[in-house]
Amino acid sequence: MRLILVGFGHVGRDLARIIADRYRNRFKVVAIVTGRHGSLADPGGIDLQAVLCGGLGGPQGTTPSALEVINSVEAETVVELTPLNIFSGRPAIDHVEAALKTGKHVVTANKGPIAWDYERLAALARQVGRRLLFEPTVMDGTPVFNVARYGLRGCRVTGFSGILNSTSNFILARMEEGASTAEAIAEAQRRGFAETDPTLDVEGWDAAAKVAALANVLMGAGMTPLMVERRGITGITAADLAAARAAGETIKLVGEAYLAGSGEAGEPGEAGGSGEAGEPGLVARVEPRRVPLGSDLGRVGGTTSILTLKTDMMGDLTIIEHEPALMQTAYGVLNDLLEILGEEGPLWPKGKP
Repeated sequence: MRLILVGFGHVGRDLARIIADRYRNRFKVVAIVTGRHGSLADPGGIDLQAVLCGGLGGPQGTTPSALEVINSVEAETVVELTPLNIFSGRPAIDHVEAALKTGKHVVTANKGPIAWDYERLAALARQVGRRLLFEPTVMDGTPVFNVARYGLRGCRVTGFSGILNSTSNFILARMEEGASTAEAIAEAQRRGFAETDPTLDVEGWDAAAKVAALANVLMGAGMTPLMVERRGITGITAADLAAARAAGETIKLVGEAYLAGSGEAGEPGEAGGSGEAGEPGLVARVEPRRVPLGSDLGRVGGTTSILTLKTDMMGDLTIIEHEPALMQTAYGVLNDLLEILGEEGPLWPKGKP
């Protein structure tokens, strides 16, 4: 399968390593395009080891844009790995649309297209007979969407809640241990999972985009991140955390969506939700919330994420991703690429070892 990589940051480089080391016979990268570090195209296949060692050849200059590459380079699949634009989802939406219209499958790790324009893009993919896959947009490579797609056939997802932003969870945990907010952010940046500008994480925007993406795919919400009620962790102090701890609780940034009037706000199995009873439609929010230390949410520390899906026939199903590394997101991309190829997962043992 010939691939065009749009974006070549940490995830793109990790994906390139995986392909070069283990999947060079299945995937051929024929173009890599970036906004600042140059671009490269080779219909015979790019030498990924050389690119990983030497780069793409410098600044963009007069090299083609992403849309020009998508429209002109022959390939089966476009992999969208550009940074998230939380306020519009573009240009990633345009990249996805162009790829589908030129007969290419799309795998995106950029949650913008799914959080902002999922219904239209999914309809376009069906119309042209191509796949639009997006497993790495929520919880890295954890198979959240695949669990719902293949493991919950016939079930209706009626709501979900969880800790979806690992950076804010890490910051709160370090503050609880005595670090200042600035110290916790700086440590997260040194460890590589917080951006130079951590605004999207600490103000809840990243979590809001993930809530919108989940609600759009699992519940047909047709919403955008701007429609998610949002409050980040910037107002949380050491005193707040200490008061919660004294009461046997902790503070977590919780993202959730549920049908209004269903009483499903808060952690599954617990009272204390704040749903707007009797109102039609979907409630979607991100907010810091005090939760019991012994609860599922309360036990999730560091960069671990957790998501509970509420369903009509399977009850509550909880998925936990323990302390992910950057490689997990690249694996999520690989998983989707193998899905397009039609490859199955690990084979069951056929006999005694």
